[in-house]
Amino acid sequence: MNTSALPKDPILKDDGLHAANSLGSSGELEVMRITKAVRSKNGELRYHGQPARAGSMARSIWVSFTTEGLPPSPEFDAETGTLHLYYPNRDHPEVQGLLNSKRNRFCYYWRSAQGDRTHAWLLSSR
Repeated sequence: MNTSALPKDPILKDDGLHAANSLGSSGELEVMRITKAVRSKNGELRYHGQPARAGSMARSIWVSFTTEGLPPSPEFDAETGTLHLYYPNRDHPEVQGLLNSKRNRFCYYWRSAQGDRTHAWLLSSR
């Protein structure tokens, strides 16, 4: 897939791993290594994983797709260790990287110290 052909939507553009690592000092940072796909329904994607940072509690990811307006902000349920991410479609580059099981895959989730802002990144090796 040629990612340069994708529109440059500022809502979907991220500054990458460097920005994610620097966010730990201004809020909560969860890092999870994605290890295994789980059977899902309704077109959603589910994965199990393991914490990849000291203090992280994330152990699973649930990816949903929305077709109306902007996707909701990502959420983290600390009780179940589940990250819930939303994307406009499966063609998003982060989702495509997640679907390739031969890659090392990680999810970074950040919540501001005030709890009013969240962001998530799905990263995979090339």
